[in-house]
Amino acid sequence: MLLLLLLSKLIFLFSIFGILLIFLLNPLLIRVVSAIRGKKKVSTSAIHPSVSLITVIHNAENLVVEKIENSLSLKYPSNNYEIIIYSDGSTDATEEKVRQYTHSKIRFISSEVFEGKNSGLNKAMSEAIGDIIIFSDVDAILDTNAIINLIQYFADEEVGGICGQRVIYEKNIKLKDAQSDYIKFDSKIKSLESQLDSISSNDGKLYAIRRTLFQPIPPTVTDDLYLCLSVVRQHYRFLFEPGAKAFIRVPSRNAVHEVRRRRRIVSRSLKGIYIMREIMNPFTYGMFSIRLFVNKVMRRMLPLFLILIFLSSMVLSLHDPFVKIVLFFQIIFYTLAFSYGTFFYSIKGFSLVKRITSVAYYFCVGNYGTLMGLIDFLMGRQIAKWEPLKVDK
Repeated sequence: MLLLLLLSKLIFLFSIFGILLIFLLNPLLIRVVSAIRGKKKVSTSAIHPSVSLITVIHNAENLVVEKIENSLSLKYPSNNYEIIIYSDGSTDATEEKVRQYTHSKIRFISSEVFEGKNSGLNKAMSEAIGDIIIFSDVDAILDTNAIINLIQYFADEEVGGICGQRVIYEKNIKLKDAQSDYIKFDSKIKSLESQLDSISSNDGKLYAIRRTLFQPIPPTVTDDLYLCLSVVRQHYRFLFEPGAKAFIRVPSRNAVHEVRRRRRIVSRSLKGIYIMREIMNPFTYGMFSIRLFVNKVMRRMLPLFLILIFLSSMVLSLHDPFVKIVLFFQIIFYTLAFSYGTFFYSIKGFSLVKRITSVAYYFCVGNYGTLMGLIDFLMGRQIAKWEPLKVDK
């Protein structure tokens, strides 16, 4: 019995530390280091290098026209700007709609075979002529000044890449507030990291890199994180610019979609980190390696911490009043999540209660998807291509 209690206490403390490290200690450490060292300066200037905007699409007939119109409306000197649309084996009316555009800025490439987004990005890159390559998804509508706000940072020779800020524009959509809160937390981490050196996560809705730093993307990784890490591995900075906005719909349309999406992202991002594992060496890459481990590895282990702290709390609560309180709040939290999924999800009104319960529900659903993705990675299951859900079905 004493051995069980000792083991439970060790597991409890380990889990508490892991959770605090992710949500409190890591942001606090970044702030402290930034205050001690000061913000790392970056030079910006109104430069206009040649730019290629690449969008890979698959069966996006309902989105591609708006994306093309938006891409054509962005502010940037026309003689230095091209738009590349790559159709990855589309079988709907996508290609027919793209071919209606004969604008000189637009270059259309298509593949008869559905090979996956990363294959499309690699092939589109081989055709791009811009010194700066901008990547953006078909469902991301960019702010008019998005390109200008990104490009200004490339005046600094130490900057190799930069990502923009995703903004959910839909209103009155289930789980919208919870997903917006998650984006705010992630964006805050990016902002703090940019002040030190480089961000440890990227946003695939809108990001840019120097053409000379591009490295072919393996089929089973997330393109945004992989290219971010490849830039840092070449000893260039990768920054975050919240003024370069990409307006999107709610990323997860429902709980099932969130689980599938999170499962895929986690598995593929961990695969990318494994391929780039040399970047985890703090003797070469300093604090970036530590932040990457916390932000992209420890956060993927969060479901394990949550399970372990709950189980260890059940054992220790029989003997420790403090742990009994911790267990009580865990039960309350999961009850709130359950109440949203079974009751508040489908009714009107109760706005404050729905906001609180939806955050708990989204947190639990997301962590379930994360756990599945972690298992997929450890089991060696690989995802090279998938059918994206960009509109409600």
